[in-house]
Amino acid sequence: MSHESGLRLELSEPGEQVRACYVPEAGRMPPDHTAFRECLASHGWSEARLDQRAVAKFLSQCQQADREIDATVGALIDGAFELDISDDGLAVRLTLMRPEGGRAVTEAEIRSAVAERGVTAQIKALVLEAALAEQSCELREIAAGMAPRQGQPARFVNLLEPRKPVQSDDDAPMDLRELGNLMLVSPGTPLMRRIPAEPGNDGVDVFGKPLPADPVEDTPFAEGLTGAAADPNDPNLLVAVLAGAPVVGMHGIAVSPVVQVESVDLHSGNVAFDGTLRVSGDIRTGMSVKVTGDVVVEGTIEAATIEAGGSILVKGGIIGKSETGHAEPSGTISRASVRCQGAVQARFIENAVVEAGTEVAVESGIRQSDVAAGERIVVGGTSGMGSISGGRSRALLGVRAAVLGAPAGSATIVQVGLNPYADAQRAALEAERRRLLEEQNKVKQLVAFFAKHPERAVGDLREKARATLFKSSSDLFELEAKIAELGAHMNPAAGAVIEAGRRIHGGVTLQVGNRVLKVMEDKPGGNIRLVDDRIAVT
Repeated sequence: MSHESGLRLELSEPGEQVRACYVPEAGRMPPDHTAFRECLASHGWSEARLDQRAVAKFLSQCQQADREIDATVGALIDGAFELDISDDGLAVRLTLMRPEGGRAVTEAEIRSAVAERGVTAQIKALVLEAALAEQSCELREIAAGMAPRQGQPARFVNLLEPRKPVQSDDDAPMDLRELGNLMLVSPGTPLMRRIPAEPGNDGVDVFGKPLPADPVEDTPFAEGLTGAAADPNDPNLLVAVLAGAPVVGMHGIAVSPVVQVESVDLHSGNVAFDGTLRVSGDIRTGMSVKVTGDVVVEGTIEAATIEAGGSILVKGGIIGKSETGHAEPSGTISRASVRCQGAVQARFIENAVVEAGTEVAVESGIRQSDVAAGERIVVGGTSGMGSISGGRSRALLGVRAAVLGAPAGSATIVQVGLNPYADAQRAALEAERRRLLEEQNKVKQLVAFFAKHPERAVGDLREKARATLFKSSSDLFELEAKIAELGAHMNPAAGAVIEAGRRIHGGVTLQVGNRVLKVMEDKPGGNIRLVDDRIAVT
């Protein structure tokens, strides 16, 4: 087809190159860019890929042509497409190239190519239609497989929560010492919940091949968890089987009966549990420790309250507040209070109340303290240089120190030969006996009432009353035996001795058994014991 300007466009053979031809004719204007575009449009080649430099050169030659000229000015490019299948086989992606004057890609061609690649997944018809309408897209997903749903491995949920203070009165001020972060548990405390693994679901790729889900681990609780075990009624619940400090792991929580803390202060809070406590620092003023085992303190015990079912070892010493020091809000002077069923060992004791079931061993000295031991008090150890000054020191079998009292003549009481806990024990037993007697009298009255009025003894009330009376009589008999045994222990212990290796200062009161000797002036040391029922210094 020729344009009225004498311009003719045709396709070269072979190929789809666009060739422009021009035959000059007298009286006719040569073609310009407008005429060239009109001629392209008349062929339907407006979108052809043109070589603009070639077009410009051709049109320029047409202006001066005196004979027929021709030139290749472009080409017709058909639409094209590429299919990309993802590495995991889960997606077919289409890249569609727009035609440039050539033939557009058809839906059938794409579907055929997809099938030739072995894809069995359903093509997303709406997505494909939209891409064809736009005649261009890049990596648009037109088919997809089904990815496997991965399972969930076993999970472990820590059930422990920071402890909360016990507050009986909402209006009462909160004790910060009960807000520490030291976590302690008791038997039966839930520790960790195990959530069993959830298996996944297999998938399928675009070729119809199965894609198995990854295997998941159904990890059990760790083996060998000390102090913890699975609940008999719930195998996925881990509970404590003894009291102590929880030790958290990835797959379980153990419970250690030996609790290790840096210090006992507001940060840790007060400590109370069944087990042994090890403190790498100090036990601070105002804090409380109550354990059934031992207490080992690398630092010092300040004006705190310590109770232990075992022994107490203090590497630094025990030092409370001076009696002339600052008083607590209640108006009482705070002193260290240390009590245990076993032995107490410390570098020194000052301004404290110390009670040991067996022995109190002090390296340097005891000052202004009330110290009691079920067996003996030893000050100075192998050095033989320890001293006891001020306060009261009591032991059943013996007290030993290099120096008793102080040059200033401060009142110092040293007592041996008597059980230092006997009075308190007897008072407790007497109170228990009074309670049992009152209970027994009430039951006797009830039994006597039922004897006179048997019709009032509904059901087995009469038999229960008699059984209660029998038990109270048995308990009272056992209590009387304990009181009698304690009375025997209240007799002075034979061989009890006070050993003062170097000096006894004036102001010291020495008591052996029931005999008392007040020292008015300084004198050399010696052994103080009973000789012929009199105190003798040898």
